[in-house]
Amino acid sequence: MTTDFTVLTAAGVRAELAAVSADARATFGRLDERQFNWRAGDATWSVGQCLAHLLTVNRSMCVKMADALDSAGRRSIAQRLPFLPGVFGRMLVRSQAPVSPRKIKTAQWAQPAASAIDPRVLGEFADYNSEMSARLQALDERDLARVIMVSPFASFVVYSLMDGWRLIAAHNWRHVEQARRVIQSPAFPG
Repeated sequence: MTTDFTVLTAAGVRAELAAVSADARATFGRLDERQFNWRAGDATWSVGQCLAHLLTVNRSMCVKMADALDSAGRRSIAQRLPFLPGVFGRMLVRSQAPVSPRKIKTAQWAQPAASAIDPRVLGEFADYNSEMSARLQALDERDLARVIMVSPFASFVVYSLMDGWRLIAAHNWRHVEQARRVIQSPAFPG
């Protein structure tokens, strides 16, 4: 995947949300529960855990986006610094790109359950991507660049709503690719 997520437009993000959902359904939709929850080792995630993580993070991102839109007039010092949101936004989007070799430790609240994940999370993930796409389409284009949101991971990390949407798109692909590597493992149950 060679998409430069840092320059995606709103239409581009919406296209990526649809594409990643279709890809996930096609790639993981036929897995049985055992395959969906298979892990190569204790330190790795299953397909189900990758998708559950995405659903958790995407929901949290949307809450933070709604908060930013609701409080567009009341901004923190970090949100008011003219250069900071752009720097953080581009850096984070690049760090989450599917081709980024850098491993990033997930915050405890975003860790997927260690127990079996219900395979229906695949449908929930795809459905939530559709919901997010509708939310994005309803936003005023000017708000995407103007409104600065706070990251759900750290209150001092801020970026534009547009970079938040780009981050969601990149992060979705990052973990769908991670899940794809799970099923490509030679030890994956057939």
